[in-house]
Amino acid sequence: MSIFFGKQVSFRFLWFGQMSANLGDILYVVCLIKMIFDATGSVTYMSLVPFFYTISALISGLLAPLIINKYKLKSILFFSQCGKTLLLLGMCLLAGNVNAGWLFEIYLLICLISFLDGWASPARNALVPSLVEQSKLMKTNSLLAISNQIVQLIAWPIGSILLVSLGARRILWFTFVLYLLSSVLMGLIDHVANQQIKEEQSRMDVLKEGWRIIWNSKQLRTISLMNILETFANGVWIAAILFVYVSEALNKGENWWGFINGSFFAGMLFGGLLIYRFSRMLERNLGKTILLSTFSLIAITFLFGTTSIPWFALFVSFLFGLPQMARDVAETTIIQQSAREQLLAKVYSARGTLIFGAFGLSSLLMGWITESFGVRTTFMVATILFLCSFTVALMSRRYFFLDVNEQTW
Repeated sequence: MSIFFGKQVSFRFLWFGQMSANLGDILYVVCLIKMIFDATGSVTYMSLVPFFYTISALISGLLAPLIINKYKLKSILFFSQCGKTLLLLGMCLLAGNVNAGWLFEIYLLICLISFLDGWASPARNALVPSLVEQSKLMKTNSLLAISNQIVQLIAWPIGSILLVSLGARRILWFTFVLYLLSSVLMGLIDHVANQQIKEEQSRMDVLKEGWRIIWNSKQLRTISLMNILETFANGVWIAAILFVYVSEALNKGENWWGFINGSFFAGMLFGGLLIYRFSRMLERNLGKTILLSTFSLIAITFLFGTTSIPWFALFVSFLFGLPQMARDVAETTIIQQSAREQLLAKVYSARGTLIFGAFGLSSLLMGWITESFGVRTTFMVATILFLCSFTVALMSRRYFFLDVNEQTW
């Protein structure tokens, strides 16, 4: 296939395939929540959708190294997306008869789809450096981040509109088409894996390899610790806590809840565009970008949590997206420069497990703090967590300027 498609074309297949899958993921969740609520009338049953999704992804991330060690990354990406497509087909066939008696089957399909996605994500992220030139890695990461934010911005409002006009079942079939398109595009990727000498390893050694790389790399260990602290802090941005914030801190209705969310994603999108424009400059200053962005998040979180002025909160919400995007893209670039192919995928699977676990605990912790001490206290806790992350970055700042060849692993 290499005579037909080069790296640039293959990257476009990966890019559009990922956008199609991401759009389908959001529409599929919108449909499921609506169908489960119609069938049960229970908010608790609705909340089980993200719960099962997170738990399955967490387990998948732990087991992913076994699959990564055995198969090529392109094969993992293609067959996992095909599997998700077939599972969604089963869900489409069930959709016409969803009631309380079918909930077990629906939740089982949710778990299986999420489980396969836990394999696809590290494979997809690890493929990027091998499909683009090293000099264009920062710009490519910002382009992928911009695309993701565009999907986030349009998918939720469009999904809600289509839900009212077409109904959940028709949208679910449209999601199936998006998944099918993504599978085809993933299959068209022309990827020649780097040849590696595979040592005989026990299953436990394979499972621990990504974790070992993170621990032995000064850069990755620092970034991972920062990610844990920041993921706990970002728990304040979950929908439930923002809903309480808008009601109690701003004394506004549900429409402002939507405005705050929209402003946040718009800031992320604008931040991505800026990074794309100045990618060359930022690529030469990855460490400084992480330090400055993390410091900015401290101030912005504090201002957001203490204000009672709705328009100012909207502005600060927009500002939050700028350093958040800059830091994310800079960290992604550093991680992608730390290893290649299968090893990088194992790093991503371990990192994803850490983030999923931290976010699950953060949702519970921040919810408890909000209920017990008030929403402003929750934002102060988040500010302290960002301060801790900045302290870690400041104390370990020399590691951000290490060359890949200086890594200890």
